[in-house]
Amino acid sequence: MSYTIQSIDLFVREMPLDRMSFTVGREISAKNRRPRAIFLVRLKLIIDGHTKTIVGRSGDRPSFGWLDKRSDRTPEEKLAALISLVKKARTVYLENGASFETPFSFWKTSHEKIMDYAKAENHEALSASYASALFERAVIDAVCRAERLPFFEMVRDGKLGIDPRVVHPELKGFDLQRIIPLHQRSRFFIRHTVGLADPISENDLEKRIGDGEPETLEEYVKRDGLRFFKVKISGDIEADLARLNRIWLEAVVKADQPTITLDGNEAYKDIDEFYRFVTEFEKRYLGLFQHTAFIEQPLTRQLTHDPKTAATIQKISALKPLVIDEADGTVDSFKNAFAIGYSGTSHKNCKGVFKSILNRALCFHFADTTGREAFISGEDLSNMPIVPLHQDFDALSLLDISHTERNGHHYGFGLSHLTALEKQHVSKNHSDLYVKRGDELFLNIRDGAVDCGSVLGAGFGGDTTPDWDSLTPLDYWKPE
Repeated sequence: MSYTIQSIDLFVREMPLDRMSFTVGREISAKNRRPRAIFLVRLKLIIDGHTKTIVGRSGDRPSFGWLDKRSDRTPEEKLAALISLVKKARTVYLENGASFETPFSFWKTSHEKIMDYAKAENHEALSASYASALFERAVIDAVCRAERLPFFEMVRDGKLGIDPRVVHPELKGFDLQRIIPLHQRSRFFIRHTVGLADPISENDLEKRIGDGEPETLEEYVKRDGLRFFKVKISGDIEADLARLNRIWLEAVVKADQPTITLDGNEAYKDIDEFYRFVTEFEKRYLGLFQHTAFIEQPLTRQLTHDPKTAATIQKISALKPLVIDEADGTVDSFKNAFAIGYSGTSHKNCKGVFKSILNRALCFHFADTTGREAFISGEDLSNMPIVPLHQDFDALSLLDISHTERNGHHYGFGLSHLTALEKQHVSKNHSDLYVKRGDELFLNIRDGAVDCGSVLGAGFGGDTTPDWDSLTPLDYWKPE
């Protein structure tokens, strides 16, 4: 079967104001990190020259400040550069999409062109991965819909054409069936992000919002039965340790068998300082340290891949596994980081679905050849309903990741960003994943987890169609 891309449309969904402020790393606010918007893609695919078109969808928040943290560029310049890169990626996908046989081979060729262009134009590799992945997912969705099969089955049955060895030669002969779970996962524990400005208990609130939803970490633990937590650290050792202890004593210790992960967001520019943080953390708060599963992206992305850090990274990894995130800009990033001493990499749809599938294969390969632990974690605070969130759950079900960072709903008010038509669709087709409280729909978290079997049907992310007429074409969008 051959496919042709007929057209690709880019839209923007403008988001309402956040109900609560979000601070990450050393940034002042989320305003320096992303606009109040979601990018959405509508890709039309033709099969074997037929006239009928199949629509594929994808979406992501344009988190320019996370993708590109270079200090010599303003937020406005970073957003403009990202939009330009996304438009270039669209052109590449259209040019390469005149005829292709498998989504994987098509992705590989297109991804390489986008990465080469981005490097020549001085874009961050992570930004290029974002731009490529935006269209990769729309192609995957369209082909899955053309076959009328779920994403999980398409990968399991070899219908996406995934060949690990063409990207990682050491995977020659690797049986892709090894990465496929025996039973598709449809229930995920929510790992609740605790931002640097997030209130832990009632004492941290100057004034309540009063919208009926929890406002403190303590309240979320009580209502949603949370068990997994992702805590941001700033790079200030004393401040971070004091806050971690507060979070543990005032909220997390009340959870059932709690697990914590830490996220540095590149906060540390000195590896010896980070080593001191880890050793002090273990010495002062051993119980909390033992409940911490891993530490994500503690160092800058440049320092992460510096071979000179290997000896210290390996000492730290002996105490606590380390995961890369912002440093995962290319298909080789995980492989390079693992050689230095890191144990894992994050899955985010915005970094690439095929890349995560290949990284999962690498995890098996590393275990076979080195005996060391290797794993993929589920991250991404920015995933919001409907398309970005649903497609991410679909990817996680294949990657067999049991808990995932997932609380954009804490900073936004449920599904208030959707149209009435979209909410009607969600209520009818996704009653497992959402619940109505008052006049709004919210993620249905029970006992710290969500059930999302309804998004795992035919296509990638199930039958979740945006109200296209309500969206703004990217060419006409004017960010605030």
